[in-house]
Amino acid sequence: MLGVLRSALEITIGLLVLGVVFCVAANVFGRFVLNYSFVWAEEFSRIMFIWVVLLGAGLASLNDEHVSVTYFKNLVAAPLQKAFSLITVAVIYAVCICILIGFKDILSGFVSVTPLLQISKTFIYSAMPVMAVLTLIANTIALFSIFSRSST
Repeated sequence: MLGVLRSALEITIGLLVLGVVFCVAANVFGRFVLNYSFVWAEEFSRIMFIWVVLLGAGLASLNDEHVSVTYFKNLVAAPLQKAFSLITVAVIYAVCICILIGFKDILSGFVSVTPLLQISKTFIYSAMPVMAVLTLIANTIALFSIFSRSST
C-alpha cells in the first residue's frame, strides 16, 4: 500500500514539474520571441510549484529522506538516542496537527481566488494538509520503527 502511495506521489510530482517547466518555457518564449507575456503561465506555474514542494516534502518524509541533524544524536548512548528520536517524532506530530487545525480555520471562511485564473486559494493552501497527512503517516511508521528496534 505504501509503495503504491510513493509511486503515485512520484508520478504526480513528475507531472507537476513538467507542467512548471512548460509554463516557464512558454512564458520565456512568449517574452523573448513573441514580445508577449503569458500572464496565466506565471500564476499557474506558481501554483504547481507550491504543490511540487509540499508533495515532495511529504514524499521525502515517507522515504525517510528529510533533513535532520544527527551529530549530537550520534554522540550519545543508545537510550538517549531513542529519547531524541521520540522527541523528534513528538515535535513533528505537534507541527502537523497545528497545520491541520489551521487548515480547518481556512476552510471555515476563506473564499479568495487567484487574480487571473480564478483558482480558489483554498485549493492552493490544501497542499499543506496533504503534506501534513503524508508526514503523519511517515512519522507513525518512524514511531513503530523506534519501538521495534528497542524490542529486538
